Amino acid sequence: MPVDEAFLLFTPKGEEAWVPGWSPDYVFPKTGETAKDMVFRTGSGEEATIWTCLEWQPERHHVRYLRTTPAQRTAFIEVNCSSDNDATSVFVSYGYVPLTEKGEEAVAAITPETFAVSIDEWSVLITDYLRRGMPSADEAR
Repeated sequence: MPVDEAFLLFTPKGEEAWVPGWSPDYVFPKTGETAKDMVFRTGSGEEATIWTCLEWQPERHHVRYLRTTPAQRTAFIEVNCSSDNDATSVFVSYGYVPLTEKGEEAVAAITPETFAVSIDEWSVLITDYLRRGMPSADEAR
């Protein structure tokens, strides 16, 4: 798919379309439009998480989030998309910082292998989603 369309799949609104159970509570802006400094929440209980968009550069197909789960950990998430002719590549990286003892255990359990399994699942979910059809660019922002 074209890089402009692929990149929008990695916005909070875009992920609503292909991530089962993904339903952010948009704090700022309430519309959920992706923008620098946007804030939204996901999860509950010990997995209650506050997200902030630190960098939003759609012209470069780049976004960076800070995700804080106060009971356990914080993480920096970076998404970069690039295009080579008709193919689009997506690079996703996570950097974790434990905040509690339980967070230390959770972060220690994330190995290159477990991360690869998790990220590989995204490919399956996105492929299934593409078979069903995509929203317009405005809906994905």
